[in-house]
Amino acid sequence: MKANKLLIGAAVIATLTACEKEETFVRNYYYPYSTSDPTGVQAGGNIQVYENETDDAIINRVKEISGMNSKNTIYLSTEIYSLTGEDGYSVKNPDPDYMLFPHAIQSMSDEWGWDYYDEYVSLGEQAFCDKYLNGELTLGMKLD
Repeated sequence: MKANKLLIGAAVIATLTACEKEETFVRNYYYPYSTSDPTGVQAGGNIQVYENETDDAIINRVKEISGMNSKNTIYLSTEIYSLTGEDGYSVKNPDPDYMLFPHAIQSMSDEWGWDYYDEYVSLGEQAFCDKYLNGELTLGMKLD
């Protein structure tokens, strides 16, 4: 009887440890409190993101879930965070149309953080955009 309990216990432990948590990643989004000040004080939240999902698809889901319309300005963070303990990562080639940079930076990141801001100031806007954004301005730059 004692051997059966040990076998059952071992089977339960093996089953539980074999189950892996599905990775869950989120991305922060921001929107201005006031439509008359689109680069001013921001509200925001986060939304689950999926592998290879485009920025356009994420923005559309944010608008759908939050009830925002097409006129609402929404910015996306360049960082993706894990809710399951995995390492997060930076978005490669973020869409500048959804970036608040240089009004908002990713202070805890190697990318789009203080070093990028300092480089933006030293290079100048167009040279910085040529280097990192295929020559395109971020929405935050356009709204200055």
